[in-house]
Amino acid sequence: MITLSDAKILSAAIRAGRGALNWSQNELAEKAGTALPTVARIEAGITSPKVHTLSLLITALEKGGVSFDWTHPNGFGLKVTLSKKSVGKT
Repeated sequence: MITLSDAKILSAAIRAGRGALNWSQNELAEKAGTALPTVARIEAGITSPKVHTLSLLITALEKGGVSFDWTHPNGFGLKVTLSKKSVGKT
């Protein structure tokens, strides 16, 4: 189950990954195969996202060149790194 704290971290990660790729929310929604309002609600932290939807968004960002590291000594955390091949892409 995704806790409220986890959802806030995930929403920040999705925003950061999208920002690193210079994608709009609409671009991310299209690439992930989900609806724009869903992306907006998740990024705003006003919804408890389904694991499947998060998987679609994260997979799209990873295909775009963002790498997520899901380890944290005290629980759930992440680090977002943009691959060199993605730098300068639009």
